[in-house]
Amino acid sequence: MVTAPSLVDSFVVGTAGHIDHGKSSLVKALTQIDPDRLGEEKRRGMTIDLGFAYLDLPSGRHVGIVDVPGHQRFLKNMLAGVHGMDAVLLVIAADEGPMPQTREHLAIIDLLRIEHGVVVLSKADLVDADWLRLVSDDVATMLAASPLKGASIIPVSSTTGLGLDRLRLALDAELEQTMIRPDLGRPRLPVDRAFGMAGFGTVVTGTLVGGSLRQGDEVVILPADRRVRIRGLQQHNRAVLEARPGSRTAVNLAGIDRHEVRRGDVLAMPKTMGISRRLDAHLEVLAGAIQPLRHRARLLMYHETAEIPVEVSLLDADELRPGQRGWAQLYALEPVVALAGDRFIIRVPSPPATVAGGVIVDAAPRRHRRRDPVVLQQLRAKVDGDLATRVVLELFAQPRGLEDAALARRLALSAPAMTTVLEQLASGGTIRRLGAVVMTAEHARRLEAAVTDLLTAAHAAEPLRRGMPKEALRSRTALPAAVFAGLLGRMVADGAIVESGAEVALRRHRAEPSPEQQVAIARTIEALEAQPFAPPPLADLTQRFALTPALIQYLIGEGTIVRINDELVLTRRALDEAVFRLRDFLRANQTLTVAAARDLLGSSRRYVLPLLEWLDAQKITRRVGDDRILRD
Repeated sequence: MVTAPSLVDSFVVGTAGHIDHGKSSLVKALTQIDPDRLGEEKRRGMTIDLGFAYLDLPSGRHVGIVDVPGHQRFLKNMLAGVHGMDAVLLVIAADEGPMPQTREHLAIIDLLRIEHGVVVLSKADLVDADWLRLVSDDVATMLAASPLKGASIIPVSSTTGLGLDRLRLALDAELEQTMIRPDLGRPRLPVDRAFGMAGFGTVVTGTLVGGSLRQGDEVVILPADRRVRIRGLQQHNRAVLEARPGSRTAVNLAGIDRHEVRRGDVLAMPKTMGISRRLDAHLEVLAGAIQPLRHRARLLMYHETAEIPVEVSLLDADELRPGQRGWAQLYALEPVVALAGDRFIIRVPSPPATVAGGVIVDAAPRRHRRRDPVVLQQLRAKVDGDLATRVVLELFAQPRGLEDAALARRLALSAPAMTTVLEQLASGGTIRRLGAVVMTAEHARRLEAAVTDLLTAAHAAEPLRRGMPKEALRSRTALPAAVFAGLLGRMVADGAIVESGAEVALRRHRAEPSPEQQVAIARTIEALEAQPFAPPPLADLTQRFALTPALIQYLIGEGTIVRINDELVLTRRALDEAVFRLRDFLRANQTLTVAAARDLLGSSRRYVLPLLEWLDAQKITRRVGDDRILRD
């Protein structure tokens, strides 16, 4: 049965580490799911392709887990799985310590700017305490210059269960510091698996980012630009009507054969993603690279789940040596589906080795001449020529924004210097502050557009409702509470939306009944006022005048009627008159019996008893025995 999606935060966590260090065993111990699904993997006892599992952490967070191969021969499969990770579990065997693939995986994590993670010392039951301390110190030294500096190091045994509870808590605490992925209204799902299921047809899986997908949506498979329809969706092995970003997602597609879609394709909404052969990028060569990166080198780019042959045109040098950075234009030999701000990895095909990574700055640039002074001036300003431009470039690559401290750390700036440049950029309208984070004005506008779209849809679905509950809206945007509050505050100040208690609406929205509904309202009020203190039951009114729950709620919200209980409603005028009479009687007589109230209103016990109980609940009267007295 299809169910509504959970509102609990969801994240994607991946493994990393050397072969035979226990990544798959760890995933199985944590989740009771064996990520090794291939027969060859089970025969050889070695992970070859991506494996998937899921678990719920103590906080209730949903976590999708991507288990990656550790063998160097299958690194391209690892690179297909590292896309979209919110955090990483770096697994290092306690009896061996860091190994070559440990370091290569760590370098990839660094190049992709995955800053959250927990280090797992697996097989901890095979070593003594002294050895474990030595390995832990060695690991901490290795991490000192990496994005995982200061990460928790947890000894674990997948065999005995040692440390598993501590690991869950450490991962939970790390994800507490990780911003959930927002819905920016431009969903894309880079495909990492495509297969057929009997009775269902073609199913593709991947990590959904950028927006939500809904059952029944028409989407496209890129780069082929093949239109298909979403027949069904699953997240965390549960069927959902809507898949939200930041989760592992399975999509059942109608209108395409499983052989027509493959790993590296992208599922997106029509006309939201471009296809390119040329990319402007800022490159960073690994300090430990085995060779320099030379102009016109033919290399392999790993972007999201795709492996793409590229020719590198260095724009300001003939080569970039290990540890150097520079600008390049990449010419892809196959179509690329990318956005500015996407990160990627560059590898040498033979002998295979990771040499560099980078960020896409323009996904559809014009062709540049090498050593063009104008082009180089523009590009260099983004890196080291102009501090404000460097800040904007870094934020441009972070659609979810960054806190001041994180931004200062990335750019090696002091807190005062960062404060000064952020104030300058904010006053010029280039960046915006939302809660604890700063982001580019463009990304903030995308968030505002997403909120506008969500409210537009909510108003269309419930035209008689004054607004959408704030918490429901925040959940749909997947923003932290402080960032969401900052976004709403700015939109209110700009006059785009209005807040009313716990609800928010577009300023242009008016909850107005249709002409047919206005007729039903008039007849309802007429029937209620014909016998103001003994009106027809609500069920009779609903049937007689075709009142919908939304229309009843509208009348209550407008104050036209007041709901006394499930069966009884009064017009506001009748209720005010009843309260006036009863209060006046109580001031003169101190106490009020049910019989006296009945006679005052010319009604019966059937109506008077619920009315008196309502007055008690509203703290207008207080019951004493069978009588009522007036509250102070």
